Amino acid sequence: MKRFFLLVLLSVLFVGGDVCAQFLGTSTNYSGSRGLALNPSLMTTSYVYADFGLNLGVSAYNDFIYLNASDYFQLLRKNGTTSEYWNNGKSYDYGFFLNGKPKNIYETLDFNLISGMYSPDGKHAWGFFINNRIYTNGTNIPYEIGEASILGIENGDFLDKNYKSTDMRFGMMAWSELGVSWSKVVYEGYFRKIDFGITAKGLIGYLGIDLNLNNVDKDIYTVDSIIIHKLDIDAVLSGPIDYSAKFDGGNIFDASKIVNGLGAGFDIGFTYTYNRQYNTRPAVNRPCAAKKVSYMWRLGVSLLDVGAVHYNKNARSYKLACDTDKQFDGKQLDGAQDFDDMMDRLTAMFHDNKSETRGSDSFWMGLPTAFSVQFDYSITKKLYLNATWVQPMKLLTYSAIRPALFVVEPRYETPYFDLTIPVTFFNYEKLYVGLESRLGFLTIGTQNILNFIGVGKSYGLDLYVALKFNFYKERCTAVRGDGCWYEGF
Repeated sequence: MKRFFLLVLLSVLFVGGDVCAQFLGTSTNYSGSRGLALNPSLMTTSYVYADFGLNLGVSAYNDFIYLNASDYFQLLRKNGTTSEYWNNGKSYDYGFFLNGKPKNIYETLDFNLISGMYSPDGKHAWGFFINNRIYTNGTNIPYEIGEASILGIENGDFLDKNYKSTDMRFGMMAWSELGVSWSKVVYEGYFRKIDFGITAKGLIGYLGIDLNLNNVDKDIYTVDSIIIHKLDIDAVLSGPIDYSAKFDGGNIFDASKIVNGLGAGFDIGFTYTYNRQYNTRPAVNRPCAAKKVSYMWRLGVSLLDVGAVHYNKNARSYKLACDTDKQFDGKQLDGAQDFDDMMDRLTAMFHDNKSETRGSDSFWMGLPTAFSVQFDYSITKKLYLNATWVQPMKLLTYSAIRPALFVVEPRYETPYFDLTIPVTFFNYEKLYVGLESRLGFLTIGTQNILNFIGVGKSYGLDLYVALKFNFYKERCTAVRGDGCWYEGF
Protein backbone atom coordinates (compact mmCIF):
# COMPACT_ATOMS: atom_id res chain seq x y z
CA MET A 1 0.00 0.00 0.00
CA LYS A 2 2.86 2.33 0.83
CA ARG A 3 4.50 1.68 -2.53
CA PHE A 4 1.19 2.18 -4.34
CA PHE A 5 0.69 5.55 -2.62
CA LEU A 6 4.19 6.65 -3.60
CA LEU A 7 3.67 5.67 -7.22
CA VAL A 8 0.42 7.64 -7.34
CA LEU A 9 2.11 10.65 -5.74
CA LEU A 10 4.96 10.52 -8.22
CA SER A 11 2.52 10.13 -11.11
CA VAL A 12 0.78 13.33 -10.06
CA LEU A 13 3.99 15.27 -9.47
CA PHE A 14 6.24 13.79 -12.12
CA VAL A 15 4.43 12.01 -14.91
CA GLY A 16 1.95 14.53 -16.25
CA GLY A 17 2.88 14.71 -19.92
CA ASP A 18 5.13 16.07 -22.57
CA VAL A 19 7.37 18.95 -21.46
CA CYS A 20 10.93 18.21 -22.51
CA ALA A 21 9.88 15.39 -24.83
CA GLN A 22 7.57 17.65 -26.83
CA PHE A 23 10.27 18.48 -29.36
CA LEU A 24 12.05 15.13 -29.58
CA GLY A 25 12.16 13.95 -33.17
CA THR A 26 11.63 17.41 -34.68
CA SER A 27 15.21 18.40 -35.60
CA THR A 28 16.06 15.52 -37.93
CA ASN A 29 15.77 15.91 -41.71
CA TYR A 30 13.36 12.99 -41.68
CA SER A 31 10.97 14.58 -39.17
CA GLY A 32 8.30 15.32 -41.78
CA SER A 33 4.99 16.09 -40.08
CA ARG A 34 6.67 15.71 -36.68
CA GLY A 35 8.44 19.00 -37.39
CA LEU A 36 5.09 20.80 -37.20
CA ALA A 37 5.45 20.82 -33.41
CA LEU A 38 8.49 23.10 -33.74
CA ASN A 39 8.24 25.01 -37.01
CA PRO A 40 5.66 24.49 -39.80
CA SER A 41 8.19 25.56 -42.48
CA LEU A 42 10.23 22.40 -41.80
CA MET A 43 7.90 20.39 -44.05
CA THR A 44 9.51 21.68 -47.26
CA THR A 45 13.03 21.24 -45.85
CA SER A 46 12.35 17.60 -44.99
CA TYR A 47 13.94 14.66 -46.80
CA VAL A 48 10.56 12.91 -46.95
CA TYR A 49 7.81 13.88 -49.37
CA ALA A 50 5.04 12.19 -47.39
CA ASP A 51 4.49 10.49 -44.05
CA PHE A 52 1.86 9.55 -41.52
CA GLY A 53 1.96 8.32 -37.95
CA LEU A 54 1.17 8.94 -34.30
CA ASN A 55 3.17 9.79 -31.21
CA LEU A 56 2.85 10.09 -27.45
CA GLY A 57 5.06 12.05 -25.09
CA VAL A 58 4.92 11.97 -21.30
CA SER A 59 7.09 14.12 -19.09
CA ALA A 60 7.03 16.48 -16.13
CA TYR A 61 9.20 18.45 -13.73
CA ASN A 62 9.16 20.00 -10.29
CA ASP A 63 11.91 21.63 -8.22
CA PHE A 64 10.71 20.55 -4.77
CA ILE A 65 10.23 16.77 -4.41
CA TYR A 66 12.63 14.16 -5.77
CA LEU A 67 13.50 10.48 -5.63
CA ASN A 68 16.79 8.74 -6.17
CA ALA A 69 16.44 7.42 -9.71
CA SER A 70 17.30 3.91 -8.49
CA ASP A 71 14.18 3.92 -6.30
CA TYR A 72 11.83 3.73 -9.30
CA PHE A 73 12.96 0.18 -9.97
CA GLN A 74 12.75 -0.71 -6.28
CA LEU A 75 9.15 0.52 -6.06
CA LEU A 76 8.08 -1.71 -8.93
CA ARG A 77 9.56 -4.83 -7.39
CA LYS A 78 7.28 -7.07 -5.32
CA ASN A 79 9.17 -6.50 -2.08
CA GLY A 80 10.94 -3.34 -3.12
CA THR A 81 11.93 -0.73 -0.57
CA THR A 82 13.03 2.82 -1.16
CA SER A 83 15.90 4.79 0.24
CA GLU A 84 15.48 6.68 3.48
CA TYR A 85 15.34 10.41 2.92
CA TRP A 86 16.39 12.33 6.00
CA ASN A 87 15.39 15.93 6.54
CA ASN A 88 15.73 17.85 9.83
CA GLY A 89 16.37 14.60 11.70
CA LYS A 90 13.28 12.77 10.34
CA SER A 91 12.95 10.06 7.74
CA TYR A 92 10.62 10.50 4.74
CA ASP A 93 9.61 8.37 1.75
CA TYR A 94 10.93 10.97 -0.71
CA GLY A 95 13.36 13.84 -0.67
CA PHE A 96 12.51 17.54 -0.72
CA PHE A 97 14.20 20.89 -0.31
CA LEU A 98 13.59 23.32 2.55
CA ASN A 99 15.31 26.29 0.99
CA GLY A 100 12.79 29.09 1.36
CA LYS A 101 12.52 29.54 -2.43
CA PRO A 102 9.33 29.60 -4.53
CA LYS A 103 8.47 26.30 -6.20
CA ASN A 104 7.60 25.40 -9.81
CA ILE A 105 5.72 22.48 -11.35
CA TYR A 106 5.21 21.66 -15.02
CA GLU A 107 3.14 18.68 -16.16
CA THR A 108 1.70 18.08 -19.61
CA LEU A 109 0.40 15.44 -21.98
CA ASP A 110 0.61 15.58 -25.78
CA PHE A 111 -1.05 12.67 -27.54
CA ASN A 112 -0.90 12.99 -31.31
CA LEU A 113 -3.61 10.67 -32.61
CA ILE A 114 -2.52 11.05 -36.21
CA SER A 115 -0.39 13.38 -38.28
CA GLY A 116 0.75 13.44 -41.87
CA MET A 117 2.20 15.53 -44.67
CA TYR A 118 2.48 15.48 -48.44
CA SER A 119 4.72 17.45 -50.78
CA PRO A 120 3.92 17.00 -54.51
CA ASP A 121 7.02 18.75 -55.89
CA GLY A 122 9.44 19.54 -53.03
CA LYS A 123 8.48 23.21 -53.13
CA HIS A 124 5.03 23.03 -51.52
CA ALA A 125 3.75 20.84 -48.71
CA TRP A 126 0.52 20.29 -46.84
CA GLY A 127 0.11 18.71 -43.43
CA PHE A 128 -2.53 17.82 -40.86
CA PHE A 129 -2.75 16.50 -37.31
CA ILE A 130 -5.16 15.70 -34.49
CA ASN A 131 -3.76 16.30 -30.99
CA ASN A 132 -5.07 15.85 -27.46
CA ARG A 133 -3.16 18.00 -24.99
CA ILE A 134 -3.14 18.66 -21.24
CA TYR A 135 -0.95 21.33 -19.63
CA THR A 136 -0.55 21.93 -15.91
CA ASN A 137 1.73 24.61 -14.56
CA GLY A 138 2.47 26.07 -11.16
CA THR A 139 4.98 28.90 -11.10
CA ASN A 140 6.35 30.96 -8.23
CA ILE A 141 4.40 28.91 -5.68
CA PRO A 142 5.08 30.33 -2.16
CA TYR A 143 7.58 28.06 -0.44
CA GLU A 144 5.53 27.81 2.77
CA ILE A 145 2.66 26.18 0.86
CA GLY A 146 4.81 23.30 -0.38
CA GLU A 147 6.84 22.87 2.78
CA ALA A 148 3.87 23.06 5.15
CA SER A 149 1.93 20.56 3.06
CA ILE A 150 4.62 17.96 3.80
CA LEU A 151 5.77 18.88 7.29
CA GLY A 152 2.44 20.19 8.56
CA ILE A 153 2.08 23.74 9.87
CA GLU A 154 2.11 22.49 13.43
CA ASN A 155 5.32 20.51 12.94
CA GLY A 156 7.40 22.96 10.93
CA ASP A 157 8.73 26.36 11.80
CA PHE A 158 5.84 28.27 10.23
CA LEU A 159 3.92 29.84 13.13
CA ASP A 160 4.05 33.46 14.26
CA LYS A 161 5.64 34.61 11.01
CA ASN A 162 4.73 37.00 8.25
CA TYR A 163 4.66 35.84 4.62
CA LYS A 164 4.43 37.95 1.47
CA SER A 165 3.91 36.50 -1.99
CA THR A 166 3.31 37.96 -5.44
CA ASP A 167 2.74 36.70 -8.97
CA MET A 168 1.96 33.06 -8.24
CA ARG A 169 0.29 31.26 -11.12
CA PHE A 170 -1.44 27.90 -11.25
CA GLY A 171 -3.20 26.68 -14.36
CA MET A 172 -4.53 23.56 -16.01
CA MET A 173 -5.90 23.27 -19.51
CA ALA A 174 -7.17 20.26 -21.49
CA TRP A 175 -8.12 20.52 -25.14
CA SER A 176 -8.11 18.86 -28.55
CA GLU A 177 -6.85 20.50 -31.69
CA LEU A 178 -7.32 19.82 -35.38
CA GLY A 179 -4.51 21.41 -37.37
CA VAL A 180 -3.96 22.05 -41.07
CA SER A 181 -0.54 23.22 -42.24
CA TRP A 182 0.96 24.68 -45.40
CA SER A 183 4.62 25.23 -46.28
CA LYS A 184 6.26 26.79 -49.34
CA VAL A 185 9.72 27.60 -50.66
CA VAL A 186 9.37 31.39 -50.98
CA TYR A 187 12.90 32.12 -52.21
CA GLU A 188 15.62 30.02 -53.82
CA GLY A 189 18.75 31.36 -55.44
CA TYR A 190 22.36 30.27 -55.67
CA PHE A 191 23.17 28.67 -52.30
CA ARG A 192 20.31 30.17 -50.31
CA LYS A 193 16.74 29.09 -49.69
CA ILE A 194 13.90 30.46 -47.53
CA ASP A 195 10.89 28.36 -46.51
CA PHE A 196 7.69 29.69 -44.96
CA GLY A 197 5.05 27.69 -43.11
CA ILE A 198 1.83 28.26 -41.22
CA THR A 199 -0.56 26.06 -39.23
CA ALA A 200 -4.20 26.86 -38.47
CA LYS A 201 -5.82 25.10 -35.52
CA GLY A 202 -9.38 24.54 -34.44
CA LEU A 203 -9.63 24.00 -30.68
CA ILE A 204 -12.11 22.10 -28.49
CA GLY A 205 -11.78 22.96 -24.80
CA TYR A 206 -12.64 20.44 -22.08
CA LEU A 207 -11.09 21.91 -18.94
CA GLY A 208 -9.72 25.32 -18.05
CA ILE A 209 -8.49 26.31 -14.58
CA ASP A 210 -6.37 29.33 -13.76
CA LEU A 211 -5.52 30.87 -10.42
CA ASN A 212 -3.58 34.12 -10.22
CA LEU A 213 -2.34 34.97 -6.76
CA ASN A 214 -1.32 38.53 -7.52
CA ASN A 215 -0.54 39.64 -3.99
CA VAL A 216 -0.91 38.28 -0.48
CA ASP A 217 0.41 39.47 2.88
CA LYS A 218 -0.39 37.16 5.80
CA ASP A 219 0.57 36.15 9.33
CA ILE A 220 0.21 32.50 10.40
CA TYR A 221 -0.61 32.13 14.11
CA THR A 222 -2.19 28.67 14.34
CA VAL A 223 -3.27 25.96 11.94
CA ASP A 224 -6.73 27.50 11.68
CA SER A 225 -5.93 31.14 12.31
CA ILE A 226 -4.28 33.11 9.56
CA ILE A 227 -4.56 36.89 9.44
CA ILE A 228 -4.69 38.25 5.90
CA HIS A 229 -3.44 41.85 5.74
CA LYS A 230 -3.68 42.18 1.97
CA LEU A 231 -5.13 39.90 -0.69
CA ASP A 232 -5.58 40.02 -4.46
CA ILE A 233 -6.62 36.75 -6.12
CA ASP A 234 -8.57 36.05 -9.29
CA ALA A 235 -9.53 32.61 -10.57
CA VAL A 236 -11.48 30.98 -13.38
CA LEU A 237 -12.84 27.46 -13.75
CA SER A 238 -14.64 25.49 -16.45
CA GLY A 239 -14.84 21.74 -16.80
CA PRO A 240 -16.95 18.57 -16.63
CA ILE A 241 -17.87 19.32 -13.03
CA ASP A 242 -21.14 19.23 -11.12
CA TYR A 243 -20.73 22.16 -8.75
CA SER A 244 -23.70 21.02 -6.65
CA ALA A 245 -22.55 17.40 -6.20
CA LYS A 246 -22.10 16.48 -2.55
CA PHE A 247 -18.55 15.92 -1.37
CA ASP A 248 -19.60 12.93 0.73
CA GLY A 249 -20.57 10.40 -1.90
CA GLY A 250 -21.64 12.63 -4.79
CA ASN A 251 -20.24 12.26 -8.30
CA ILE A 252 -18.42 15.52 -8.97
CA PHE A 253 -17.56 14.49 -12.55
CA ASP A 254 -20.37 15.35 -14.98
CA ALA A 255 -20.08 13.44 -18.26
CA SER A 256 -22.72 15.64 -19.90
CA LYS A 257 -20.41 18.67 -19.70
CA ILE A 258 -17.31 17.40 -21.52
CA VAL A 259 -17.05 20.14 -24.16
CA ASN A 260 -16.98 23.56 -22.54
CA GLY A 261 -15.49 25.87 -25.12
CA LEU A 262 -14.20 26.40 -28.64
CA GLY A 263 -11.29 28.39 -29.95
CA ALA A 264 -8.65 28.84 -32.61
CA GLY A 265 -4.90 29.17 -32.85
CA PHE A 266 -1.96 29.19 -35.23
CA ASP A 267 1.77 28.53 -35.58
CA ILE A 268 3.99 30.38 -38.03
CA GLY A 269 7.64 29.96 -38.98
CA PHE A 270 10.49 30.65 -41.42
CA THR A 271 13.62 28.64 -42.18
CA TYR A 272 16.72 30.04 -43.91
CA THR A 273 19.01 27.42 -45.46
CA TYR A 274 22.56 27.78 -46.77
CA ASN A 275 23.17 24.89 -49.15
CA ARG A 276 26.38 22.98 -49.79
CA GLN A 277 26.12 23.63 -53.50
CA TYR A 278 23.89 25.43 -55.95
CA ASN A 279 20.95 23.28 -56.94
CA THR A 280 18.58 24.28 -59.74
CA ARG A 281 15.97 21.81 -58.46
CA PRO A 282 14.21 21.20 -61.80
CA ALA A 283 10.49 20.56 -61.86
CA VAL A 284 9.49 16.98 -61.07
CA ASN A 285 6.51 14.98 -62.27
CA ARG A 286 6.55 12.57 -59.33
CA PRO A 287 6.87 13.61 -55.66
CA CYS A 288 9.32 10.78 -54.93
CA ALA A 289 11.68 12.27 -57.56
CA ALA A 290 12.11 15.52 -55.61
CA LYS A 291 15.71 16.26 -54.65
CA LYS A 292 17.09 16.22 -51.14
CA VAL A 293 18.92 19.51 -50.66
CA SER A 294 22.18 19.02 -48.79
CA TYR A 295 23.01 22.06 -46.69
CA MET A 296 25.80 23.56 -44.59
CA TRP A 297 23.50 25.14 -42.03
CA ARG A 298 19.98 26.38 -41.56
CA LEU A 299 18.28 28.80 -39.18
CA GLY A 300 14.62 28.67 -38.22
CA VAL A 301 12.38 31.08 -36.32
CA SER A 302 8.83 30.24 -35.23
CA LEU A 303 5.95 31.44 -33.10
CA LEU A 304 4.02 28.54 -31.56
CA ASP A 305 0.58 28.10 -30.01
CA VAL A 306 -0.80 31.59 -30.57
CA GLY A 307 -4.49 31.37 -29.74
CA ALA A 308 -7.08 30.73 -27.05
CA VAL A 309 -10.19 28.79 -26.07
CA HIS A 310 -13.35 30.65 -25.11
CA TYR A 311 -14.79 28.72 -22.16
CA ASN A 312 -18.45 29.70 -22.03
CA LYS A 313 -20.08 26.56 -20.66
CA ASN A 314 -20.16 25.53 -17.01
CA ALA A 315 -17.72 28.37 -16.34
CA ARG A 316 -17.11 30.34 -13.15
CA SER A 317 -14.87 33.27 -12.29
CA TYR A 318 -14.00 34.66 -8.87
CA LYS A 319 -12.25 37.68 -7.42
CA LEU A 320 -11.09 37.86 -3.79
CA ALA A 321 -9.52 41.08 -2.55
CA CYS A 322 -8.98 42.97 0.68
CA ASP A 323 -6.63 45.63 2.00
CA THR A 324 -7.73 45.48 5.65
CA ASP A 325 -7.12 42.67 8.13
CA LYS A 326 -9.31 39.58 7.64
CA GLN A 327 -9.15 36.24 9.42
CA PHE A 328 -8.96 33.04 7.43
CA ASP A 329 -10.32 30.14 9.51
CA GLY A 330 -9.92 26.76 7.83
CA LYS A 331 -12.46 25.17 10.16
CA GLN A 332 -15.21 27.13 8.43
CA LEU A 333 -14.60 25.07 5.30
CA ASP A 334 -14.84 21.71 7.06
CA GLY A 335 -18.63 21.48 6.81
CA ALA A 336 -18.91 22.49 3.15
CA GLN A 337 -21.44 20.29 1.37
CA ASP A 338 -20.42 20.93 -2.23
CA PHE A 339 -18.24 23.19 -4.37
CA ASP A 340 -20.69 26.11 -4.38
CA ASP A 341 -21.09 25.89 -0.61
CA MET A 342 -17.31 25.84 -0.16
CA MET A 343 -16.85 28.95 -2.32
CA ASP A 344 -19.65 30.75 -0.48
CA ARG A 345 -17.96 30.05 2.85
CA LEU A 346 -14.57 31.11 1.53
CA THR A 347 -15.75 34.37 0.01
CA ALA A 348 -17.73 35.22 3.14
CA MET A 349 -14.42 35.54 5.01
CA PHE A 350 -13.46 38.48 2.79
CA HIS A 351 -16.69 39.99 1.46
CA ASP A 352 -20.05 40.74 3.05
CA ASN A 353 -21.85 40.16 -0.23
CA LYS A 354 -20.80 36.98 -2.03
CA SER A 355 -22.03 38.41 -5.35
CA GLU A 356 -19.11 40.84 -5.20
CA THR A 357 -16.73 37.94 -5.76
CA ARG A 358 -18.48 36.35 -8.78
CA GLY A 359 -17.51 37.59 -12.20
CA SER A 360 -18.44 36.63 -15.73
CA ASP A 361 -19.65 33.13 -16.59
CA SER A 362 -17.21 32.91 -19.50
CA PHE A 363 -13.52 33.57 -20.04
CA TRP A 364 -10.72 33.21 -22.57
CA MET A 365 -7.73 31.00 -21.76
CA GLY A 366 -4.62 31.21 -23.89
CA LEU A 367 -2.54 28.39 -25.33
CA PRO A 368 1.05 27.84 -24.08
CA THR A 369 2.51 30.37 -26.53
CA ALA A 370 6.25 30.30 -27.20
CA PHE A 371 8.91 31.90 -29.40
CA SER A 372 11.49 29.48 -30.79
CA VAL A 373 14.79 29.66 -32.65
CA GLN A 374 16.40 26.59 -34.25
CA PHE A 375 19.91 26.26 -35.69
CA ASP A 376 21.14 23.13 -37.45
CA TYR A 377 24.74 22.67 -38.65
CA SER A 378 25.83 19.87 -40.98
CA ILE A 379 29.24 18.53 -39.95
CA THR A 380 29.00 15.79 -42.60
CA LYS A 381 26.09 14.53 -44.65
CA LYS A 382 25.16 12.18 -41.78
CA LEU A 383 26.41 14.01 -38.69
CA TYR A 384 24.72 17.19 -37.43
CA LEU A 385 24.69 19.56 -34.47
CA ASN A 386 21.40 21.23 -33.58
CA ALA A 387 20.54 23.95 -31.06
CA THR A 388 16.93 24.85 -30.19
CA TRP A 389 15.69 27.61 -27.89
CA VAL A 390 12.05 27.79 -26.72
CA GLN A 391 10.97 30.84 -24.70
CA PRO A 392 7.42 30.88 -23.23
CA MET A 393 5.21 33.93 -23.77
CA LYS A 394 2.05 34.78 -21.84
CA LEU A 395 -0.35 36.76 -24.05
CA LEU A 396 -3.54 36.61 -21.95
CA THR A 397 -4.33 37.03 -18.26
CA TYR A 398 -5.35 33.36 -18.10
CA SER A 399 -3.03 31.07 -20.02
CA ALA A 400 -1.36 27.69 -19.99
CA ILE A 401 2.39 28.17 -19.56
CA ARG A 402 5.20 25.94 -20.77
CA PRO A 403 8.76 25.92 -19.39
CA ALA A 404 11.73 27.49 -21.15
CA LEU A 405 14.06 25.08 -22.97
CA PHE A 406 17.50 25.35 -24.48
CA VAL A 407 18.60 22.13 -26.16
CA VAL A 408 21.89 21.24 -27.88
CA GLU A 409 21.86 17.87 -29.62
CA PRO A 410 24.43 16.13 -31.79
CA ARG A 411 22.81 13.57 -34.07
CA TYR A 412 23.66 10.91 -36.58
CA GLU A 413 20.99 10.27 -39.21
CA THR A 414 20.30 8.09 -42.22
CA PRO A 415 16.98 7.33 -43.93
CA TYR A 416 16.33 4.36 -41.63
CA PHE A 417 18.26 5.20 -38.48
CA ASP A 418 18.75 8.26 -36.24
CA LEU A 419 20.69 8.60 -33.00
CA THR A 420 20.44 11.87 -31.06
CA ILE A 421 21.90 12.90 -27.69
CA PRO A 422 19.92 15.96 -26.47
CA VAL A 423 21.51 18.05 -23.73
CA THR A 424 18.71 20.18 -22.22
CA PHE A 425 18.99 23.26 -20.04
CA PHE A 426 15.50 23.04 -18.55
CA ASN A 427 13.77 26.25 -17.43
CA TYR A 428 17.22 27.84 -16.96
CA GLU A 429 17.62 25.71 -13.83
CA LYS A 430 18.68 22.13 -14.49
CA LEU A 431 20.79 20.30 -17.05
CA TYR A 432 19.67 16.94 -18.46
CA VAL A 433 21.28 14.49 -20.87
CA GLY A 434 18.96 12.36 -22.97
CA LEU A 435 18.93 9.79 -25.74
CA GLU A 436 16.69 9.39 -28.78
CA SER A 437 16.79 6.78 -31.52
CA ARG A 438 14.76 6.01 -34.63
CA LEU A 439 14.90 2.60 -36.26
CA GLY A 440 12.69 2.41 -39.33
CA PHE A 441 9.19 3.45 -38.29
CA LEU A 442 9.76 3.36 -34.48
CA THR A 443 11.22 6.24 -32.45
CA ILE A 444 11.88 6.14 -28.70
CA GLY A 445 13.49 8.93 -26.72
CA THR A 446 13.90 10.67 -23.39
CA GLN A 447 15.43 13.99 -22.34
CA ASN A 448 16.87 12.44 -19.15
CA ILE A 449 18.40 9.04 -19.73
CA LEU A 450 19.85 8.94 -16.19
CA ASN A 451 16.36 8.29 -14.80
CA PHE A 452 16.19 5.02 -16.73
CA ILE A 453 19.59 3.74 -15.67
CA GLY A 454 19.07 4.60 -11.99
CA VAL A 455 21.65 7.38 -11.66
CA GLY A 456 21.26 10.60 -9.67
CA LYS A 457 18.15 12.39 -8.37
CA SER A 458 14.92 12.37 -10.32
CA TYR A 459 12.78 15.52 -10.38
CA GLY A 460 10.53 14.11 -13.06
CA LEU A 461 10.23 11.57 -15.85
CA ASP A 462 9.73 11.79 -19.59
CA LEU A 463 9.39 9.37 -22.47
CA TYR A 464 8.60 9.90 -26.14
CA VAL A 465 7.36 7.11 -28.43
CA ALA A 466 6.35 7.47 -32.08
CA LEU A 467 5.24 5.26 -34.94
CA LYS A 468 5.81 7.03 -38.25
CA PHE A 469 5.99 5.75 -41.81
CA ASN A 470 8.10 7.80 -44.22
CA PHE A 471 8.10 8.10 -48.01
CA TYR A 472 11.54 9.34 -49.00
CA LYS A 473 12.60 11.81 -51.67
CA GLU A 474 14.88 10.47 -54.42
CA ARG A 475 13.51 6.95 -53.92
CA CYS A 476 11.15 5.99 -56.70
CA THR A 477 10.26 2.52 -57.86
CA ALA A 478 8.50 2.26 -61.18
CA VAL A 479 5.31 0.26 -60.85
CA ARG A 480 2.83 0.09 -63.74
CA GLY A 481 4.48 2.86 -65.67
CA ASP A 482 4.56 6.04 -63.65
CA GLY A 483 3.80 4.56 -60.23
CA CYS A 484 5.69 6.00 -57.27
CA TRP A 485 6.14 3.89 -54.18
CA TYR A 486 8.28 3.85 -51.11
CA GLU A 487 10.23 0.66 -51.66
CA GLY A 488 10.63 -0.19 -47.97
CA PHE A 489 7.06 0.40 -46.81
